[in-house]
Amino acid sequence: IIMNGRYENGALPEKVRLLYEAVLAMVTDGWDINRMKVSDITAQAGIGKGTAYEYFSSKEEILQGLAEYCFARENERVRAMFADCTTLAGLEERITGYLQDIAASRMGSYKMIAETLGMPRRTGAMPACMAELKEIVSELLARLQAAGEIAPELGMEYCYMSLLSAVVGGLMGLCYAADHDRTVEDLMDNLRLMIRRTLGK
Repeated sequence: IIMNGRYENGALPEKVRLLYEAVLAMVTDGWDINRMKVSDITAQAGIGKGTAYEYFSSKEEILQGLAEYCFARENERVRAMFADCTTLAGLEERITGYLQDIAASRMGSYKMIAETLGMPRRTGAMPACMAELKEIVSELLARLQAAGEIAPELGMEYCYMSLLSAVVGGLMGLCYAADHDRTVEDLMDNLRLMIRRTLGK
């Protein structure tokens, strides 16, 4: 994905990477993106404010570019994770492992994606990223249904929305558990059961 039309061959300039990492660190530390200023971001990144404006015209453009970048990276992870998945049990294990990995190391990325999806004007590559994710998951679900792992009478849209709902619910549960010092074993067991009951035969 080429964000804001400025990056050749999808290469991310070092200064942009520093800005993105700064925002992710700030979000992870509890900053409210609505109160962030470009000067806060550049101070965290260790670069001059003018440098940020060489790449972006506003804080909103930085956040949009970051969300697109995070979403595209997550799509790559999801595609690789599902590439050889052929069973419902494998799907359950991969999803629970993926969510635990997010909670442990990439929650800032997901907060950025969620915040940007909630912005009044979604622009840029976000719709394309969402369409790509649906394509990845739909290919997986069709493969599992063809292998007899998913009930044949279930429509693909139902399967996709059910799986998406389970993942979002699992992610929310992990956030709650982290905020309230709770263990996640029961949550992951319930998520596996939900997937099995929703999609299985």
